[in-house]
Amino acid sequence: PGQVPMLKPITVPDVPSSPDARSLNSAGPVTPSLPSSRSPSSVVPDDICEATVLIVGGGPHALAVLSALHERTLAFSEYMTPSSFEHHVGSASLKRVGSVCIIDPGADFMEGWHKRFELLGIEHLRSPAFAHPAAFEPQALMDFAVLHGREAELIDVPAFTQRLNSGELQQPLMQGLPSTSLFKDFCASLASKLPHRWLSGTAMDIGKSGDGQYRVQYVPSARPTAFCTVVAAAVIFATGPMGKWSVPKPFGSLLSSPQVKHAEELFAAGTMRVAGQRRGSDSRPTVLVIGGGLTAVQVALSAVDEGSRVVLLSRRSLQTRAYDLARDWLDLKHTSRKRFDFLNATMCERIRILRDSRGGGSVPISYMDRLRTLAAGTTSFELQVDPHIDRSTVSLENGKVLVNGSAFDQVILATGTSVEPMLSPLFERAQAVFDAPTFESLPKLDASLRWIDGEDLFVVGGNAMLELGPGALNLMGAMQGAKAVAQELYGLIWKRVEKTELQKQCARVRNLYEFLAVSSDDEAVGIDEYM
Repeated sequence: PGQVPMLKPITVPDVPSSPDARSLNSAGPVTPSLPSSRSPSSVVPDDICEATVLIVGGGPHALAVLSALHERTLAFSEYMTPSSFEHHVGSASLKRVGSVCIIDPGADFMEGWHKRFELLGIEHLRSPAFAHPAAFEPQALMDFAVLHGREAELIDVPAFTQRLNSGELQQPLMQGLPSTSLFKDFCASLASKLPHRWLSGTAMDIGKSGDGQYRVQYVPSARPTAFCTVVAAAVIFATGPMGKWSVPKPFGSLLSSPQVKHAEELFAAGTMRVAGQRRGSDSRPTVLVIGGGLTAVQVALSAVDEGSRVVLLSRRSLQTRAYDLARDWLDLKHTSRKRFDFLNATMCERIRILRDSRGGGSVPISYMDRLRTLAAGTTSFELQVDPHIDRSTVSLENGKVLVNGSAFDQVILATGTSVEPMLSPLFERAQAVFDAPTFESLPKLDASLRWIDGEDLFVVGGNAMLELGPGALNLMGAMQGAKAVAQELYGLIWKRVEKTELQKQCARVRNLYEFLAVSSDDEAVGIDEYM
């Protein structure tokens, strides 16, 4: 829309005075370090970097996009093995001509993801083995487990599965839940095979120069007072969900006190240990955890493991569900219909569907069994339900938090966050510069996840939920979004080169053998025409 202005130096915004306005990814800058020698990425201190495609973000959605961009042909997923694909389709005539650059505060992919899993002691993922960042290869994680003899790390594998659609038989192992360590090793192996350039920093501003190239300014993690620039032909926002912390009203005024913390503050600090807590000491702090989803349960269990007496308080009885979404959104037999209905709904209806699909959070049955065991067999844990949490009487007296008359050493609000990416400087700047459309602080995207018509600016992940639907936040959404963007940018990364005469002759001979293999003697009379 019109001439987009050139970038000018900007001032780094102050940290929000209210902690509930921080991003979900607010763990702060991470000191960069050189990645392992097996990775093709590198931390680069240059002031200006040029790339064909820039991905802003370093989580699973960013890795999925990188994987999809490097897929030589979008037909790969139709074939079960690389050799089968090469035989039927071939890729020798394709040459990689584009480069990919990553901007993220960490030093390698999924740093924040892995730290959170480690902090909460999560041993297995909630998503099945066919959901992972290798967007065009649903069997890739299963193949990795088999190759390395780690099939036992895929748990809850069904005894059998049924054919989901024509030509595809989903193997039982693909329905298993991968261990955290298996998933981490798989992602590291995947990233090590994908050429990219890693820039450790935080993207802050975006504009477009007269030559049609996007210019993104970022603050390097190692030099927080400096600004560097990346010049790219396309930009993909894969920053993860951003927004305000959800805080029950009675507790808002106490967030500045050390006795009341949002769970995101504990994640940022890298510890689940609360004030006054000492592992193995006689003094056992009492902790109130508020929330009804999996994060609340994980925080409560971590506090119990650290030696606290814990009360888990939710607005309703905890709901059990295998996945964070209704199974229809994950089952290939139903997801197409669900997505069709979603995309034919109005924007207001989509917001309602997004809200209802989550249903206030849920807990896998394995976690629920442990909670019930703790509640029945120990005084260290108690489950409570109060539908009127927002009407609670809360005060701070003598270093204790009084909640409806009960005293606690610590209150942890595991109440989630809203998804409002327009609160981030980068999204706000993009919306202002390009007049990008939004609805209720969410980007309005087209079917390819392009934000602005005629611009190669894309959004994936939870911030793309108006287009991707309720699964946008999870690994299935990562695969779906990555494939959509890769199809649009395929021509920037890959170029078809003309085959040499020798290659053409070899192809004709191969095709003849294929023809003879499937032809009867009567059909062989047409060989001359075939040649």
